[in-house]
Amino acid sequence: MTDNSETEDKTAADLVEPEEESKTEEKSIIIASDLFPEQLLIVPLYDRPLFPKMMLPVIISDEELEEHMMKVMKDSLKYIGLVFSFRENEEDEGKLSGTGVVAKIVQASKQANAPLQVVVQVMERFEIVKLQKKQPVMQARVRYWYDQDPGSEEELKAYSVSIINAIKELVQLNPLFKEELGLLMGRVNLKEPGTLADFSASMTTASGKELQKILETRRIKQRIEKALILLKHELEVSKLQSRISQKIEER
Repeated sequence: MTDNSETEDKTAADLVEPEEESKTEEKSIIIASDLFPEQLLIVPLYDRPLFPKMMLPVIISDEELEEHMMKVMKDSLKYIGLVFSFRENEEDEGKLSGTGVVAKIVQASKQANAPLQVVVQVMERFEIVKLQKKQPVMQARVRYWYDQDPGSEEELKAYSVSIINAIKELVQLNPLFKEELGLLMGRVNLKEPGTLADFSASMTTASGKELQKILETRRIKQRIEKALILLKHELEVSKLQSRISQKIEER
């Protein structure tokens, strides 16, 4: 189980459950949520993880997973678990992370000769309690967790202002961030430092592994500190790109 004070390098591979495990044992392990199912269909994400409160399309490229989802969406499938899976290359099967997000399926569309696309509303974080490997899909029993008391309000407000200022500076260097800033300001505020950390981290070009560390961080102060580090790095890269472009134009 992930400790409340820090993240740990636990992956879903450590939680594989044999399919014949008894229902009695299952009930003794899981802490059921009043809102979301205690067992989820797992959809691996190979590019980068997603964060709560995001709404965006997800492409289902695996044919067996697509076929299964097309069948069950007609009946009972409303929520899926989105979990980042790190892989060295496209041939690599991937290493599933132990923390993911539950997402509500808002819309699904399937065009001829194109993969299934589902629009999802990402809801909350979860940790995988037990992973059940089934063909052609993976199911997992999960435990949901929510943002804790953020602690010192003044300190977190200062961090939040620093993040907003860093993003504004990024917009000046790279206009492509302007739309991202508009989305950010429209969805979060300084009273939601955890969500601000999530969204600001997702705006960066950080790797999937770096973003997964943000997703796994429970303490909001630590999460917003990590997000600010990613933003500062993004700012330095943008400044360097700006100087390079200026030198080329001067030649």
